[in-house]
This record gives sequence, structure tokens and C-alpha cells, in this order.
Amino acid sequence: MPKLCTRDKIYKQAIRLFVKKGFSASVNDLIAAVGIAKGTFYHYFKRKEDLIVELYKTLMFEVERECVTEYCNETAREYSFSVFSEIVKWFITHPEKFNYIVIFETSPYIKKVVGKVDETLQAPLQNTMKKVDMGMLKAYPPEMITFFDFSFTRAAANYFLSFQDPLKCFDEKFKLAFDLYWNGVSQN
Repeated sequence: MPKLCTRDKIYKQAIRLFVKKGFSASVNDLIAAVGIAKGTFYHYFKRKEDLIVELYKTLMFEVERECVTEYCNETAREYSFSVFSEIVKWFITHPEKFNYIVIFETSPYIKKVVGKVDETLQAPLQNTMKKVDMGMLKAYPPEMITFFDFSFTRAAANYFLSFQDPLKCFDEKFKLAFDLYWNGVSQN
């Protein structure tokens, strides 16, 4: 019985491969890791760069779907603490996916070839603008705050992942890390 190839299998191996080798890994490296023919890869993706971007979008939307809730009358601090703690915890419990996101966001190659992936910024930017408009956050440009938010969640996850037991450290120190962030962006 032939192996079934799905986009998910390609994604799973692509995450592993790109985290291990960077984006210089070839399509040949990927098809060998997945165990598919080159034509099968090109059935799903026109170019390697399309896979790289699509995978990033998939992961970012997964984070959003699993970690971000609607704002419901809690204070901005409570809401931000809740959402950011879920995001950081997701990063800690999915380190390979987290590393892919970080590699993508910091890659000079991606910045040159792709630039920003605006679809992944829309919801976070809207969320930030809502909090700025309500007077909960300092009136810095919302895009700047959004990137600061991204930086905070990634830096916090990297910090916790540097410990033997990242989740234990997270439980013990996330509030302290969040306080450091919040004092920089909040109106209060």
C-alpha cells in the first residue's frame, strides 16, 4: 500500500529540516526527509519559498487560534497577561514550531525575499489598536507596540526554554517577566 502524502507530512518534516539546516536546505533535502517524489512536492508548492511562507502563516494562525481570546471586560493587564502567558506556554510546549517562527522572523533571506507577512499581523495589530484607543496602552504607534509584543513573547519563551524544566520556570517567573513588559507599554 503506497504512503499517503499530505501537506501536513511535508509541513512536519519542513519544520524539522529548516530548524536544523536553515532555509538553505534544498527541496531535495526535504523530499528525502518526507519520502516523496519531487513532483509531489511541486504539486503542493510552486517554490520552496512558498512552503516557507505558508508554513509560517499556518503556525502563526495556530498560535492565534489556540492562545488568543476575545477581550471581555477584564483589565488590559489581565487580558494581556492571559493571552501572552498562553502564547509563551505554547512556544515552550512546541519548541520546534517556536524555533521555526523565530528563524523565519529573524532571517535576512526572508526579509529580502518575502518581507513582512501582513496577514499574520492583522489580528495582533487590531488588538493593539483597540487597547491604545481605549487608553489602556501608551499612545505609541500600534505597529511598534505589536512588534514589541512579539519580541516579548519570543524573548520570554527563549528565557524559559534555557532552563532544565521550562514549564516549572514559566510557572514560577512568568509574572515577573510580564511585569517587566507591562511597565514599558501600559498607561498605568
